[in-house]
Amino acid sequence: MNELRAQEFHGRKVVDSRDVAEMVGRPHYDLMKSIRTYSDYLGGGEISASDFFIPSTYINAQNKEMPNYLITKKGCDMIANKLTGKKGVLFTAAYVSAFEDMQKALTTQPRNQIPEGVSLGGLARLLSITRRIMIDMGNSPAEIGAVAKGLCDTCGVPLHEAFPSQIPGQLCLFEGPRLGA
Repeated sequence: MNELRAQEFHGRKVVDSRDVAEMVGRPHYDLMKSIRTYSDYLGGGEISASDFFIPSTYINAQNKEMPNYLITKKGCDMIANKLTGKKGVLFTAAYVSAFEDMQKALTTQPRNQIPEGVSLGGLARLLSITRRIMIDMGNSPAEIGAVAKGLCDTCGVPLHEAFPSQIPGQLCLFEGPRLGA
């Protein structure tokens, strides 16, 4: 394997530790052990290890859940700094390219185009349910509008320019990863 593929996970770009292990020519269990050690060191220094390594699981060929990590760009930087020689250079080039490719894909996604997998009917139902709950909770129409706008923006659904972008004096009430990204 000479190429890594970055993916999005809760709004963060990550690569799978299994792919990294293959790329650097180490057994996955060995890389996992190193990552746990790095995470312990980071925790001891009061630095959030989840900024570097996100614990995860996958299902192996025997249908058994196994641990792995989703590694952020910072985590890849840390791993690369521990490598030397040809493997270190190749891994650094691969992860830098993977994260750049994902960034380009995210920034060049056409605006005002509904992402694949987002159903307008599903969005309409979500908006209707959210509106009902917010009314029951006593939220104002402006607050409900701000949440609706945030959901539509997240799903790439364009709204008329007269639609309020946020409640005056407050930040948008909904922030999250784009669906279908």
